[in-house]
Amino acid sequence: MTKICTGIDGFDDLFKGGIIAGNTVLVEGIPGAGKTTLGVEFVYRGIREYGDAGLILTFEQFPESLYRDARSLGWDLEALEKENKLRIICTSPEVVLTPESSFLEEAVRAIGAKRVLVDSVSHFRQVIHHPLKLRQAVYSFCNGLRRLGLTSFLIKELEAVNEDFHSFEEFLVDVVVKLHYESREGLSRQRTVEVIKSRGQSHLSGRHSFQIREGGTRVFPLRPILTGTPKDLSARQQIPTGIGGLDYLLGEGLPSGTTILVAGETGTGKSVLGIEYLVKGALLYQEKGLFMSLEEPTERISVQSAAFSWDLDALAQEGKVHVVFRPFVDVDIDELVIKLASYIREHGIRRLVLDPLPSVIGRIQDVSVLREKLYYLITNLNNLGCTSLFLYPLGNTSSSTQFAVVQSLVQGSILLKYAWFQNRRHRQLELYKLRGVSHVTGNHLMEITEKGIQVFPRQGGLRT
Repeated sequence: MTKICTGIDGFDDLFKGGIIAGNTVLVEGIPGAGKTTLGVEFVYRGIREYGDAGLILTFEQFPESLYRDARSLGWDLEALEKENKLRIICTSPEVVLTPESSFLEEAVRAIGAKRVLVDSVSHFRQVIHHPLKLRQAVYSFCNGLRRLGLTSFLIKELEAVNEDFHSFEEFLVDVVVKLHYESREGLSRQRTVEVIKSRGQSHLSGRHSFQIREGGTRVFPLRPILTGTPKDLSARQQIPTGIGGLDYLLGEGLPSGTTILVAGETGTGKSVLGIEYLVKGALLYQEKGLFMSLEEPTERISVQSAAFSWDLDALAQEGKVHVVFRPFVDVDIDELVIKLASYIREHGIRRLVLDPLPSVIGRIQDVSVLREKLYYLITNLNNLGCTSLFLYPLGNTSSSTQFAVVQSLVQGSILLKYAWFQNRRHRQLELYKLRGVSHVTGNHLMEITEKGIQVFPRQGGLRT
């Protein structure tokens, strides 16, 4: 069994290294999902990166239209045609389905084509209306592509996505790839790709986000990053936070390579705690940190830090604390998993603060999908040896269901809260949950001073 790489960024990872040479791949989706772009890139990358000449067989778009669309992505199809590496054929389904037609075979031989895009097989339905004859025609067409030694992408147009309906084309091809293009609450649509079937090889299940930008398509496949067998929590080394009083409550610190939720109302000190965790890690323990902000620009975070005499800009220049701002409207969780892992590896990050978590998970309404995606995010961070804090604001707009899902997946939870006594509102900290580490329970007074956070352990607190 020989595999070929499509060359599409992240797409081959869905098939654990590429698709089987000679297979027919059905690419389904509604208008705007990215079907033609994916197919054209499959042919383009084959020529540019692997020396596989290719054909594009189209029943609607004229070559000039394909040239224009490809140029917007940085692909020069005209140049490839002049080099005799690409042939774009605009014809009709009647011609293709004529038994005595040989133009496709002649085109393959003329340039030694190895890949073909057919856009789209949906047009066959306009020519043949009898269901059985239509199935036979598509079956013969797919077999003809295989006999010519072509690896094929066949586009199929969907008016709507019906998860319970499977067209006959799905049974005739080797691989079925479905592209979803779904609206998100109050935001732009999101594209995802899902492999429905893949004969003769395993593949990653589930829906994976992808983007179409200048340069082409990028798929963000969700899969666990394996770095050996993860240690039992009780066997992990603990790392000090460097925050006054907190490490006493923790015993010696947080278990390394775990993810901790820091939740509280507005103003309880979540961001300050997160920043101090990174600053103290860099200054006291020589551990590189990353503050990933999804709402606050880096300038505001630097100003907030300066109030405590923490020079984040200087630490950033020295490569000790990295501050990255990505507006949450431009980020989805699949992309975040991939890019965080890459950044952590590249820069040797040991401590991470993600602020705020709801900005990246708030749009996921399906609880099972939320659990799956959070599992991958947390597992990958842990397996990379990164000790992470997820900041989570609590309030009227927070979802109790989502919060419960997060609580069930993280290894620990720190709750920051307000309490009234002696006619004053005081901040308190509680180690609500911490797996595998002896810690002091109960509510403990917490103050934000000019030097940072100070926790005052309550006398008589029970260490579990």
